[in-house]
Amino acid sequence: MEGYPYPTWIEVNLSIIENNVRNLIKHAGVPLMAVVKANGYGHGSVEASKAIISGGASYLSVARYCETIPLRNSQITNPILVFGMVMPEEVDEAIANDVTITLYSPEQVGFLAQRAAALGKFVTVHLKVDTGMGRLGVLPHEVLDLVRHVHALGNIHIEGVYSHFATADEPDHPLIRLQLQRFKEVMETLHAEGLQPRWVHMTNSSALLYEKGTEFSMVRAGAAVYGILTRAGVPYPAHTLRHALTWKARLISVKVMPKGWGISYGQTYVTEDEEVIGVVPIGYADGFRRMSGNEVLIEGQRMPVVGRVCMDQCMVRLPKKYPIGTEVVIIGEQGSESIYSEELAARWKTAEHDPTSALSLRIPRIYTRS
Repeated sequence: MEGYPYPTWIEVNLSIIENNVRNLIKHAGVPLMAVVKANGYGHGSVEASKAIISGGASYLSVARYCETIPLRNSQITNPILVFGMVMPEEVDEAIANDVTITLYSPEQVGFLAQRAAALGKFVTVHLKVDTGMGRLGVLPHEVLDLVRHVHALGNIHIEGVYSHFATADEPDHPLIRLQLQRFKEVMETLHAEGLQPRWVHMTNSSALLYEKGTEFSMVRAGAAVYGILTRAGVPYPAHTLRHALTWKARLISVKVMPKGWGISYGQTYVTEDEEVIGVVPIGYADGFRRMSGNEVLIEGQRMPVVGRVCMDQCMVRLPKKYPIGTEVVIIGEQGSESIYSEELAARWKTAEHDPTSALSLRIPRIYTRS
């Protein structure tokens, strides 16, 4: 067996991530906040973050405070924004670690100010405005009163204001312009009040790449950093971004099965004649969904997955007997063929970055450069 000594592994090309970041910054013309939540969309948050910073990103962002800990423990000192709730038990540590907290409700203000004062520090926040996502955020008509309350209490520094598009992956959706209009009106109100936050940001990957006039003073990108398409069937402008992740495995068994032999749990697949069946050591515990229509690549050809995907293994119908240890590509390129996250997402009826984000931590990540 050649290559890495694992039955299955993930290869992440850090040079591609760096170049993707450079191209995104060039396209936007303003600083970039790179999203590294969910273990860097499955690419490995620490190593991906280092490549992202090397590529020129100014800010990182995550979904939960716990995701900042491995970054800070790896001596990553760039500012990090937590999109979601920082639990009360985590606030002191977050302030001490210079983590930026999202301020998305009036109920947070008093506690944040109290804890910052007790520590003798300011807590840095980005105020989130709900312009139409219906998730976290202060409604537009509530923003001014909240900001006045923050200033009255002190110890809270509103470094940024942001919002989030709900339909940016759908071209020409009317909500895109409506949300943008609402956000601009909020910013005009804040400017009239004398508030000039350093960072104003609203884009996600789709808005950054396809919706002009949404850049403000900073842009955010998650999927695009890793080369994952966010609008189905729409290539990135000038094809400047590339996929950074490849998921590989090895054939661990190859057998000739007799006619009428059932394959896997439930015997949902039965051989129609003598068939060569290979076993690949990946399953739904690794993030390979138990869905019909799955395929993998062997010697640059698509091979159908047959029978139900097991927790740790799946079976593949082969045109001939391949040697044990033959390389299998689950996500990535092999020869002239490719299967990427976007294809799996369409088959599994999920978001384009879900297949990589859900890849199990038990799969070794191998970092390369090109």
